[in-house]
Amino acid sequence: MSLVQSFIYLPVQNRIERNSIAIKGKAPSVIAEGKNIHMSYASGDSILFCFSSDKGKSFSTPVLVAVLPQLSLGGGRGPQIVSSRGQLIIAAADSKGNIYTYIKKKNAIGWEKGGRINDVSEVAKEAFVSLASDNNGDVYAVWLDLRGDKKNKIVGASSRDAGKTWSKNRVIYKSPDGTVCECCKPSVAMKNKLVVIMFRNWLKGNRDLYLTQSNDGGINFDKAQKLGEVSWKLNGCPMDGGGIVINNDNTINTVWRRQGNIYSCEAGKKEEVIAMGKQCVIAGSNGNGFIAFVNEGKVYCIKPDGTRVESGSGSYPQLVVTGVTTAFYTWEQEGKIYYATLNK
Repeated sequence: MSLVQSFIYLPVQNRIERNSIAIKGKAPSVIAEGKNIHMSYASGDSILFCFSSDKGKSFSTPVLVAVLPQLSLGGGRGPQIVSSRGQLIIAAADSKGNIYTYIKKKNAIGWEKGGRINDVSEVAKEAFVSLASDNNGDVYAVWLDLRGDKKNKIVGASSRDAGKTWSKNRVIYKSPDGTVCECCKPSVAMKNKLVVIMFRNWLKGNRDLYLTQSNDGGINFDKAQKLGEVSWKLNGCPMDGGGIVINNDNTINTVWRRQGNIYSCEAGKKEEVIAMGKQCVIAGSNGNGFIAFVNEGKVYCIKPDGTRVESGSGSYPQLVVTGVTTAFYTWEQEGKIYYATLNK
């Protein structure tokens, strides 16, 4: 049995007992800064925030960030959080198709409203938005956008002041067949001036993942390239976007779903199947990556050594590394948020 095959059929070696944050909530988004973990999530139309200062062993009392009427949730939608230059930034979309931001300055108690990201009103109807940031105050947002022809395309915008204001929006990719996949969340990663975007396309009936990157902070992007050697012909939307990370040498690691399997590859190289499942995410780089995913209604994580652990029932996991050998991930289940910590 090959190493890749062993990932698929390897028995679960240990089960992590999950912990409830003990509040009603859904759509968690997490980032890590050393021992600190920051989490945004939703309850109805309320955007909430809490943090941990011990790598996820315990969390603070939640605070209200804002109430956004008709806040869009479900299928990977919900408030997204990043950090840049000591500030926390949350972006969230409403069902009308607008994306709003909220900012918490370093050492501030409360949150303030930032700029609206989309510069054409009510074009982000699918409400799929992703954020990435660096430590220089730069933030990049990418989303599905209906502007112009009412067909979904990949659009992005940058902020140079940690989310306070946003650039003129840029159409990054428009499918020659009319629309990209309508219900799959795009992913974005950022490292200095390198901005990498992964999205599910829709060409000739195929729902394949594509990658495009910018070397000038999101001003210009190269031609989008398909990931994987095989295509997935599907008359429907899998609602599954995948994840990306940038390594120290600027190579790009990806995870994504095709049919009932999860694949991983370095951009430009052949894909390898690593598990059966969906809703996969990746965190960590340079050979120390953790991958979380869902299979048959249960949440799993693959450690860098290939060990697979189960954490109970749930959907749409989010994952961050908290140290050289540790990671933290969270997911939702029946209106509650659960989380687990991992050691390499």
